[in-house]
Amino acid sequence: MFKKIRKSLLTYLASMITLVAFTAVSPHSIWILYEPDIPDALKKTY
Repeated sequence: MFKKIRKSLLTYLASMITLVAFTAVSPHSIWILYEPDIPDALKKTY
């Protein structure tokens, strides 16, 4: 009985974590396409 409840709770938890991860990433995924220019002051440190 405990194993069945534990499995269902872990499945629910994994589903919720996946949902939160996709929700958090989706609005910000467009910013991945934007790559700003590196300032000259930072280029000197490389």
